Parts: sequence; C-alpha cells; structure tokens
Amino acid sequence: MIRYHFNITIGGIKLNVNVNANNQQTAYGKVKRLYPMATNIHLTRTERLWNQGML
Repeated sequence: MIRYHFNITIGGIKLNVNVNANNQQTAYGKVKRLYPMATNIHLTRTERLWNQGML
C-alpha cells in the first residue's frame, strides 16, 4: 500500500489530503470521490507503507 499526499483547493481554500491506494490513478479517484467540489487536485508526495506482514 502506498500513501499519496495531495494539495487540493476548494473555493479558494487550500487543504492537504492523504489517501492510501495501490496506484496513482486509484488515489486520484479516491480524492475526487471524497472531495467532489475540489477545483484543483495536485499530487505532492508518495511514500511506501511498511508493516511486519510485508517482511
């Protein structure tokens, strides 16, 4: 699982949003579904999540 960090703009207000997804398209879709009023969605960062089960 990968965590994607987005900057979104809703009505001139900037927000930082984090979502977990398997790929970039799924992450963008989740943000779009969670915040349908967002006028600007910009991917800023990705990070891999590691847990004991992955070793």
